[in-house]
Amino acid sequence: MNITISGLHLKSNPKIKEYAQTKIEKLGKYHPKIEKIAVRLILEVAHRGQDQDYICEIDVAIPGHNLEIKDSERSMDKAIDKASERMKNVLVRHKEKHLSREHKRGILNKIRSKF
Repeated sequence: MNITISGLHLKSNPKIKEYAQTKIEKLGKYHPKIEKIAVRLILEVAHRGQDQDYICEIDVAIPGHNLEIKDSERSMDKAIDKASERMKNVLVRHKEKHLSREHKRGILNKIRSKF
């Protein structure tokens, strides 16, 4: 599993990258066939005295599929947490769908072999 973390309009802050790295590494246990994960941390500049928004985009490459999640919050930590939690749910759902298809194929093959 290859993890790439990049930032846009952010000052170089190693604590944020370390935090994102630890959160994203945990996604590996929810799907066994993850090839690579790309994380983009973006600072969206606010206008006219509004608060700044932080955006976390996570792209996961699985053989045959690319899964993408994008979340924004007022804090970078919260954006990373929210995006990683949503990606966890997507990975679990994708894995369950794939396993149920494999299970159905196995049952059909077993039935066909009896006849």
